[in-house]
Amino acid sequence: MRKLNSKEKTLVISIGVLLILFVLKIFVLGPIYDKTSTYAQEIEQAKLTMRKYMALEHNRTEILKAQKQIEGYSSLKGTDEDKSAMVMSKIEAEARRSKLQISDMNSAGVTKVKGGVTLYRINLSSEGQLKNFLDFISGIEGANILLQVEKINLSVKDENIGLLKIDLVILGVAFT
Repeated sequence: MRKLNSKEKTLVISIGVLLILFVLKIFVLGPIYDKTSTYAQEIEQAKLTMRKYMALEHNRTEILKAQKQIEGYSSLKGTDEDKSAMVMSKIEAEARRSKLQISDMNSAGVTKVKGGVTLYRINLSSEGQLKNFLDFISGIEGANILLQVEKINLSVKDENIGLLKIDLVILGVAFT
């Protein structure tokens, strides 16, 4: 083997240093960087999760209030006849509360819809003044059973006292 001159020695040393730095980068610094970036991503995800849970905790009372309201919508239990009777009794209670006179109320059948939803259709004929009718609609919308007015037919029965004849089709919704 021959002796290397100073330029060759410098070249060999610099190649050796670069090789050592390259090996250090691949086998030591690379895995450390990968682990730290993975941990940084996990920390960011944990921060986002914490923010989400903090927002939920901040809105806890509203969420619990909405949950109670939704639980009421699933309160229809029993057979189809029992559920239909519960819907009719709720409609009758709202009509009584709003001072609406019921002429006739009957079930128009049950319809099963996709997703475990059952619709109970109720025909209602009643009489009352406009204020009573508006109170009744407001009560139906705020009931603890999910009710929806499908069809309304208003006609004047007595113009002198403002009496209206009201025919409604109301849907009671139950989830199974």
